[in-house]
Amino acid sequence: MPKPFSIYIHYPFCQKRCHYCSFYSIESASTETIKAYPRQILQEFALRNQDWRGLALKSVYLGGGTPSLMEPSGVEEILHTLHQEYPPAESLEITIEANPGTVDVVKLQEFADAGVNRLSLGIQALNDRRLQFLGRIHDQEQAMESLQAARNIPGMKLSVDLIAGTPFESIESWDVELDQLLQYEPDGISFYNLTVDEGTHLANLAGSGERVSLTTDETVDLLIHVTKRLHDAGYIHYEVSNWAKPGSECRHNQHYWQRGAYLGLGPSAHSFDGSTRMWNLPDINRYCEMLDAGNLPPSDSETLSGEEVRAEWVYLKLRQSRGLDYAEYEELFGEAPHYWKVMFEKITERGLGEFDGRSFRPNDRGLLLADEISARILG
Repeated sequence: MPKPFSIYIHYPFCQKRCHYCSFYSIESASTETIKAYPRQILQEFALRNQDWRGLALKSVYLGGGTPSLMEPSGVEEILHTLHQEYPPAESLEITIEANPGTVDVVKLQEFADAGVNRLSLGIQALNDRRLQFLGRIHDQEQAMESLQAARNIPGMKLSVDLIAGTPFESIESWDVELDQLLQYEPDGISFYNLTVDEGTHLANLAGSGERVSLTTDETVDLLIHVTKRLHDAGYIHYEVSNWAKPGSECRHNQHYWQRGAYLGLGPSAHSFDGSTRMWNLPDINRYCEMLDAGNLPPSDSETLSGEEVRAEWVYLKLRQSRGLDYAEYEELFGEAPHYWKVMFEKITERGLGEFDGRSFRPNDRGLLLADEISARILG
């Protein structure tokens, strides 16, 4: 059976950089550059594909930036070429990220006709004050219009991204937002903790002394409440930041978390073959110039050491509800460290999961504190 792999396509163009965004994105680009971009993605694919032939395509993910700004014809052109090389299985998941205000029911249907079957809608909040603080270009009404439009597309899975940790959140405010969101019954919901990365607008505000985020403990307490609400609504908490209706978990992300192979296309996109990580440099001009000359775009790479592979494996396992199993670890890396037993017992005593002597399963609070647990287990 062919080994599975995934493809990530980075669309760097956006209308406005959000206040928290540290991803490679471009606010102003020429019309020619934007129109030519699907063709250049396919040029890179043609140059890289020889290293991936013989594998089975599991998922395609168009991220950004704001890939919903693409013309549906460009998405169709990309997917048609991928399907020619890798005939799509019935289970193939194809996701496009979208921002409210950039799609309506007509454009979403055109994306669906092109082959997209999962929409990741970046509403981030259903509260105008929070949206303004985050620097989003849409308002609450536009977010709800986009949710309704997505629900009108037959066969399209809907996942919603939200950000938790802005300084004026409360259990009461989240209840209001959840009441609004759950009316649309999204298949998946992601809550990402607000991070203040260097070089962002929020980092500048924090540097001037303004409070821009809740503490970790405050955010965890809010998300514990959110998790209870989502459990009551039929969602499972399957990864630190992700909840889904059973059977609607994101296959693309699950492939990442299992350390599966993936090919990244576009400036700043990462690829991984199981031991070596490679990434294109975040430079749209050099990217286009090199491909126009028939060459691969500038990139860099690193090969993980055995210890780095082990640490990454442990870290990713502890971020998932299925947790860490000793038998699986020992098959890959040999005998599990003896001190783990004591550490997992202490973690269990804190009410963060269950340990049976050979496996550890984090509970909801344990998932939300996965970084702390990983730090203890990895020493």
